[in-house]
Amino acid sequence: MDRKALLEQALADVARRFGVTVRQALGGRLNQHWLVERGAERLVLRCWAQPPAEIDYETRVLAHVAALGWPVAVVVDGPLEWQGEHWSLSPFLDGEPALQDRSPSQQRQLGRLLAELHGALATIDGMGQRGAWRRCEAILADQHLDAALEAGGWRWPDAVRMLHWHLDRARKRIAGIDLAVRPGMHIHGDFTPWNLRFIDGRLSGVLDFELAHWDHRIGDFALSWRGRYDDVVHGYAEVAPLEPLEWALITPVWWAGLIDSACRCIRNDACDDGWILSKLQQRSALMGPDAEPYSV
Repeated sequence: MDRKALLEQALADVARRFGVTVRQALGGRLNQHWLVERGAERLVLRCWAQPPAEIDYETRVLAHVAALGWPVAVVVDGPLEWQGEHWSLSPFLDGEPALQDRSPSQQRQLGRLLAELHGALATIDGMGQRGAWRRCEAILADQHLDAALEAGGWRWPDAVRMLHWHLDRARKRIAGIDLAVRPGMHIHGDFTPWNLRFIDGRLSGVLDFELAHWDHRIGDFALSWRGRYDDVVHGYAEVAPLEPLEWALITPVWWAGLIDSACRCIRNDACDDGWILSKLQQRSALMGPDAEPYSV
């Protein structure tokens, strides 16, 4: 029986323990969610995919930013362990996405919101790193990337050539820079339009902190910028100006995460489904010299 079936089987027991009525499955990428009710209150029941240490990390991040006035889904009950899974209840954050057309003005609004959220996240201290997350300098220095690419070269030669090309350029970009001594902060990790909710133009919810971790602050541009939406970064800089070095590092930080993900796929005897390699080839004006197109 797969995990989804097992969760459905356990759902009724967990709902009874929390005293809630399940109304609707809400899905999820890693964690799974259900809309539930307890009296007149609407809540979200979550089954966590992460180990307890990462659950604790995320709940502490949520509690911290909520205390500073941000509308996030703090844990209000749990986590409860049941049959090897961990479950919790959070408020249901109502509203609709309002930044979906990706116009330059909406990109800048997203960037400004991210900078404001960073103001809250930057005040978190003493939590350390989440799980196995790494900053770009640790990823790019990892010789296991080279070993993975060598092992996968005979099966996926075109993909591996592309990955090597970008890996070499990212390493050259950071060569001679001691990034390990640069300050870091806790970032959201997936600050995208579909993870924001608005009611009458007012921010009513910031969702999905499951990729939150400690990183360079520009690490949060990875999934909000995606090598394409330059105005997100420009909007951010209107609120929180970037150092010249940070502007230069945006692209190699983005590439490092993509290459690391691709090498994990190769080590798991798979290859990218097309998403990673397509994003790796994305180019924009913000990239400067890194906008050189890939060539064999």
